[in-house]
Amino acid sequence: MIMEDKSPETPRWVKKLLIPALIGGVAGFAAASAAMHFIDSPAVGGLDESATVAALIGVVYLLIGLSVGFGAASPKLGARFLNVEDADELREQKKVLTLSGVAMALWGASLFALALAAPEGPMPQGGALVIGVGGIVIGSVLSLSVYRACDELMRAINLEAGALSYGLVMLVAGTWAILAHLGYMAAPAPLDLLSLFYVLVLLASFIVVGWRGMLMPR
Repeated sequence: MIMEDKSPETPRWVKKLLIPALIGGVAGFAAASAAMHFIDSPAVGGLDESATVAALIGVVYLLIGLSVGFGAASPKLGARFLNVEDADELREQKKVLTLSGVAMALWGASLFALALAAPEGPMPQGGALVIGVGGIVIGSVLSLSVYRACDELMRAINLEAGALSYGLVMLVAGTWAILAHLGYMAAPAPLDLLSLFYVLVLLASFIVVGWRGMLMPR
């Protein structure tokens, strides 16, 4: 007699939401811990608060970029931790995801290099300038290629995220500038502004994706 397998199937929200969130949390904690260990090591000798925050934000961008790039390169594994229908979706979006991942990684490397720039850090200012500007420029060029390769829905999401990013920058950075101008708080350092732009762009992207219902398990 054939025995019917009655073992309960893992709920989809566990496989597509909880497990990826746990993986992301562990990876993020490990990356941040490694970055802090590197910053406090003799090779760097510690950084001030602005540079430390910038370095950690750069690591987040690097981690996101590498995760997306890895998922595009290995669809079967990527489908396990990225919020997609299946591996076929990753194969169909391979070009867009690969370019997006590279752009995110370049932006992250750019900010990380600027955080390590002399005189606070060990990286020569000339080298930090090349990596910083090069990463931002090349990443931005790649993002334009991503926009052209996207379908209509993703183009709309990109435009909405860009508009929301502008609004958030005006609200947060503008308020900070007003308070600093009136003497109520210290003016933001250049690296603080750059870190703020990075965070607000990422926040705007998550808000728009959430509005579109694309953060739900697929």
